Amino acid sequence: MLLALPRVTPGLAAQPGRSPSLDDVLARAGRYTVEYGLALTSVLAEEAYTQRLVWRSTKTAMSERRLRSEIAFVRLVDSSEWLAFRNVLALNDVPIPKSDGRLERLLRGSQRSLLEEARLIAGDSARFNLGPITREINVPTTALHFVHPQHRPNCRFDKESEETLDGERVWIVRYKERDRGGLISRGDGRNLPAEGRLWIVPADGRVVRSELVVKDFVRGGSDSRAEIRVTWRRDEALELWVPAEMSEHYSGPWQALSASKKRERYDIDGVATYSNYRRFTVDVRIR
Repeated sequence: MLLALPRVTPGLAAQPGRSPSLDDVLARAGRYTVEYGLALTSVLAEEAYTQRLVWRSTKTAMSERRLRSEIAFVRLVDSSEWLAFRNVLALNDVPIPKSDGRLERLLRGSQRSLLEEARLIAGDSARFNLGPITREINVPTTALHFVHPQHRPNCRFDKESEETLDGERVWIVRYKERDRGGLISRGDGRNLPAEGRLWIVPADGRVVRSELVVKDFVRGGSDSRAEIRVTWRRDEALELWVPAEMSEHYSGPWQALSASKKRERYDIDGVATYSNYRRFTVDVRIR
């Protein structure tokens, strides 16, 4: 994820001797996500992603897959919203034919069908995910959408606590979509209400950690649960906050034969790290 330090709107700046309210902090975080979308229109990043199928009883791996990908962040035309797209370049160190530079070539080309083509690339890349589920929420920016001004009214927010991270005081804010949700849906079209937590610097709204939880994403599997956590770091070259690491965990009804020839439950784990943030020269927006 890539965040530019936002300009603080008059009335939202911290006042001497006055503690900000939760509404103040959420407004700053919302403005931060908008500025974030503006910053993302000119940056690509590399992703090193290891996914594993893990026996639930022993936490040992039964299967592993390594993905090397590029991530692009682009903004919708006439909107403050943005989307993230992954293009897988190599699977287990074996290059994927014709994939190198695919996103950058697309983003430098005509915008006529950019959104459709970018989504096709993201959908095509999703097939490389390990495990029995298709998923496209496993990009590091997903949780930020819930505090975006356009979607924030659809969520309930509560301040959980405060803590110090890297010498900086942050608020831990819990969020939960109201009613049936709307940002995340299952393959059969059913919306899946999301919840989670955001670690927000109250003075300017920066999000330095995030957590996203989605339940019941497997049809007929009422105990299924997805958890995605992201941490950020400051990139000195870009003078921006960028995603450092994303971890994910999916638990569901899946079973397989173990070494003892017994059918046992397994989960899906993943860890992705991000590097080589770089700008390209065109201002990319999608319709």
